[in-house]
Amino acid sequence: MKQIALLILVVLSGMLLAAGCTSQQPPVAPYSAGDSLYAQAETAYAQNNFHAAAELYHQAYEKYVDEGNASASKDARDKQSLAARMVAEFPYNQSQITAIIDEQFPEYSSERKASWLPCNRSQCITSDGEPWYFSNTVNNIRSNNIDVMREATKKMGRTPFYDEMKAIAARPDAGPGIYVNPVTWEGSEFLSIPAEMLPKTGTLRLWVPLPVEAPSQRDVTIISVEPSQYVKSQTGTAADMGLAYLEIPLDQVSGNYLNVTARFRYTQYEVRYTIDPAKVGNYNTSDPEYRQYTASGRNIVITPEMKAKALEIVGNETNPYLQAEKLYWHVVSHPYSNVPHVRLNAGRTPESVYMLESGFGDCGTQSMYFAALCRSLGIPARAIGGYQLVPGHEGTHFWSEYYLPGYGWIPNDVTIAEGAEWSYEATDDDRHQYKAYYANNLDPYRYIIQKDVDVPLTPSPGNAVMFDMVVQSPKAVCDTCKEDPEFALLENWQVTVKKA
Repeated sequence: MKQIALLILVVLSGMLLAAGCTSQQPPVAPYSAGDSLYAQAETAYAQNNFHAAAELYHQAYEKYVDEGNASASKDARDKQSLAARMVAEFPYNQSQITAIIDEQFPEYSSERKASWLPCNRSQCITSDGEPWYFSNTVNNIRSNNIDVMREATKKMGRTPFYDEMKAIAARPDAGPGIYVNPVTWEGSEFLSIPAEMLPKTGTLRLWVPLPVEAPSQRDVTIISVEPSQYVKSQTGTAADMGLAYLEIPLDQVSGNYLNVTARFRYTQYEVRYTIDPAKVGNYNTSDPEYRQYTASGRNIVITPEMKAKALEIVGNETNPYLQAEKLYWHVVSHPYSNVPHVRLNAGRTPESVYMLESGFGDCGTQSMYFAALCRSLGIPARAIGGYQLVPGHEGTHFWSEYYLPGYGWIPNDVTIAEGAEWSYEATDDDRHQYKAYYANNLDPYRYIIQKDVDVPLTPSPGNAVMFDMVVQSPKAVCDTCKEDPEFALLENWQVTVKKA
């Protein structure tokens, strides 16, 4: 028996050795000062102490640089950027925002002003045990309190967007055409980065937005992208998102600035639909485009709660056009609100879900919410991104489209439509007519960059921290940069689009 036991022990020992179980373990790297700071930062982040986390990640980054740990320093820099993004749009503590509100709205009672501050009305957050208030709180107070907004427009003597667009919305339908009243536009984009902000080594990767062909945007021509020697690829005008991709060796940057430019031309049409619900066809549910635009995405999300809300809104209606109309009027009933896109993106909170749960939404959030409601009912829908070119108010913008068999992509713009509510002199009939126009029509003051939100960048940026759901300005990756390149390098971005 003793010999058998010894034999079993020898066999087991051989098996263990063969499996590597008794092989010598690799030495464990010493726990450095950078590691200690990084661990503290991780704890602070997990506890929603984002200000402290950002500072600790920065200290860890500096220690890792001193220790010569390039991989860990990059990770700490990216985590610092993530923590900073969680609070970047919330610069005011309670005493600061109270003072700002008192200054901006002296004519209103203390009780009413206090009612604007709870987080369910102001979108405040808590970080490091203290409430912090949104940078656009004052704007949202105006847009969420219609008497305050109308008093403001009355003092100005004009209503932005509504005054410029009401003539187009009131114009009689000129005939059977869908795409009418074309306007040719010429655009230029200019990015200027001070050379002193750039490292001397490494490569700056840039994704620069460009126009694409769309049902209402045609004859797109990319005239130039400079410096052309650094342009590695372009998506082309038939892509879902227009991009030029550049790789710039930083040791080749000379002069005081790195300048990147693009020039283009396109024709934009006004869209006017007259839809007969009885003539709406049936969806081909096996069509790839149908599947693409009825799928749940990162920000246009289909959840049981989203579908339940859509069904609540449409009731017993089954016609896709009439369902979409009901969804439009539901979304347009919500007052416009700026939202903290950077925080939502950093925290991976879907924009459509944020509006469903909070009621807050600006052009992007409203468009994604409308699209999510449509998709949850099997209606293909998407959120179109680029710029609106309303004279005097040009800026970044999103709106929606949904697809009807037999008609095509039907546009709507909830946000521009809501401008009617801001008017101090419009009648209720005026407001309804203006909103009805934007339910399935669109003005030609547009520059389209992407046909939907969350179109992936080409080529992929990897796991870089960036605000990548929309590309209305360049996106950047710079592994040798000490600071977040998206914030530090891209401030001097200008877009000019004028009638040709």
